[in-house]
Amino acid sequence: SCKRRIMLSVVAALIIYTGPVFITNNPEMPEAAAIAVDQNGVVVETYSEIPETDYKIIELPGEIALPGLHDAHLHVEGIGMLAEQLSLHGEKTADEVVKKAIAFAKQHPEVSIITGRGWDQNDWDVQQFPTAKLMDGIDRPIYLRRVDGHAAWLNHAMLELVGITSEIVDPDGGRILRDGNGNPTGVLIDNALDLVSDFLPERTDAERKRHIKTGLQACADAGLVAVHNMGMSLASVRVATDMAKKDELPIRLFVYFEGSEDECWKVANDFESTGLLTIQGFKLYADGALGSRGAALLENYSDDQHQNGLVLTDPVLMEKRFRMAEKMGLQVAVHAIGDRGVRNTLNCVKGYRRCRIEHSQVVHPDDFELYVENEVIASMQPSHCTSDMYWAEERLGAERIKGAYAWRTMLDNNIPLAFGSDSPIEDYDPLPGIYAAVTRKDKTGSPENGWYSEQCLTDAEAIAAFSSGAAYAVGREATLGKIAKGYKFDATLLDKDPRANHGLWLSAKPVGLVVDGKINLEIN
Repeated sequence: SCKRRIMLSVVAALIIYTGPVFITNNPEMPEAAAIAVDQNGVVVETYSEIPETDYKIIELPGEIALPGLHDAHLHVEGIGMLAEQLSLHGEKTADEVVKKAIAFAKQHPEVSIITGRGWDQNDWDVQQFPTAKLMDGIDRPIYLRRVDGHAAWLNHAMLELVGITSEIVDPDGGRILRDGNGNPTGVLIDNALDLVSDFLPERTDAERKRHIKTGLQACADAGLVAVHNMGMSLASVRVATDMAKKDELPIRLFVYFEGSEDECWKVANDFESTGLLTIQGFKLYADGALGSRGAALLENYSDDQHQNGLVLTDPVLMEKRFRMAEKMGLQVAVHAIGDRGVRNTLNCVKGYRRCRIEHSQVVHPDDFELYVENEVIASMQPSHCTSDMYWAEERLGAERIKGAYAWRTMLDNNIPLAFGSDSPIEDYDPLPGIYAAVTRKDKTGSPENGWYSEQCLTDAEAIAAFSSGAAYAVGREATLGKIAKGYKFDATLLDKDPRANHGLWLSAKPVGLVVDGKINLEIN
């Protein structure tokens, strides 16, 4: 029959893949020795042993094949831009940052406003915010964003250009740090950064495309098959959509519009998912970041009794945005780090299903059940824990810290967990993220028993959070995130299996990537 001929045609196109151990995320067969894939890149069978078959067999490289890893929260263009900007990651003093900035200024006399990112006063010997005066040796305006992007350091030339003086009032959800006389010190927090936006050069579409391409390729080289890009501008979404139509995306790209851009809400439904690009939803901000004391807390900071953080979006407006997105059939992802930011968000989600709370970093003990009741997804970043553990308890106190970076508590309460990096804040390489999740140690192995080790995950749980959990977070749990029958064949191939020796998560390398059944063995 015609039907039979079609079926035979499909079967004839099967390919059997062997080589590494396939981690499936399927409890019925957690590991497979071989898989069969059809011409559409869909897995049609998994095998515990390599089958005897006349079908074509391809042996893949590597010791272990993970279900294709996602980064559930990052900023693709930020990765691409940082490759061209002044990078300040890892500098241990304010003076080191200044020296690096002076050197960059000398090397780039053509740059009218020097921009950079990556400084973190919590890593300095003197853990204090820097001042404009320190950077006044540079003859041009300079604008350096903190590692989390929620604060910026300006010199006096930049303050003068923008017109930030003692008379300027702090904007809602923002703070201008001042000295004892009310004069700006040179550091802006959260919504105060908006004062600078109009003075920074607007990127061209060519630059946007270059930054997207650079960021996505870096993620592919690190073994990621998909990224959830948070807070993409309308102009950049247009560029990314054009790239997708031309098949120029190396991996899957899930787009969340920048929710603070009013225009995005007017035209979001004009965009269609195409190729490897999916128009997923909107990104909103409930509060700021813990490192710059902008995260909104229910009680004052333990190390600064005069502050309890900043609310960046009025809860009434946030709830309105939720309802708008619901009518449009799009998802909402809310940045919420402090327990007050989290609670404000949870109070807006009733009746709205599958909201994502990005970071979910500090949660009040009473509020975990609200995640469950409202089917909220905890989108978290393991490397934030191991970066922040040196100072987080001082900032939060001994009781509040128990609800911080609480991955095990999330899973024990059956709260869906999706993992990412928040790159360029942290490294987009997912393997150090898995290491952080299973050890809660830094890369030197400290602390010896892990920081609040009761919150550690197993290897299988951490892998799932970067794959099936992340797929669930974008509503693709039926087709992505597993190596199982009916799922798209996405896989991350590693040169070694770190499950018996957690330290190997830091040295393992991807030797191949499979996206939509297409195999790439040329990743760096």
